[in-house]
Amino acid sequence: MTHPNDAEKWLDREDRVCREGRIQRLEWLASLTAPAGNWLFPGGWVAKHLFEEARYCFAYGQFMAATVLGMAYVERTLAARLFAAGKSDLERADISALLREAIALGWCDEAQFGQLDRARRLRNPLAHFRGFGQEDTVEYRSITQDQTADSIVEEDARHVMQVVFRLLGNDAA
Repeated sequence: MTHPNDAEKWLDREDRVCREGRIQRLEWLASLTAPAGNWLFPGGWVAKHLFEEARYCFAYGQFMAATVLGMAYVERTLAARLFAAGKSDLERADISALLREAIALGWCDEAQFGQLDRARRLRNPLAHFRGFGQEDTVEYRSITQDQTADSIVEEDARHVMQVVFRLLGNDAA
């Protein structure tokens, strides 16, 4: 177990080193926020906390967690909306089926569908194992795009958070 003074030093160091980045990320998230005063979470308490934890993880630079949690929020919210619209057969459907149904119902256009589907494709190699050399892995993309893995997962998380906030804006009152 970490000695209390060590934990305090660790947090103090983190605040010194990471504070400015957290502020910049929080300001960026605030720029995505709908101007409405109230947010609704059709997916209930769990959806609200998935959103909050994705946002928190993004602010703290935990980009893979933000991507996975953000997409869990998207999936849960779409499923809840579809269930409320009488589509109970989709209650446990995967996100691909939910996205296809959302476009079939006219809930999103092709461009929005493309953004949602891209977010799904960015999340999948984080949540589901891929063998070495698969084109959608962070490692492969890092090598072929000559970018650090850290910059790739941050870019991916930014895309996912844009999708999350766009979806949240649809539920703002």
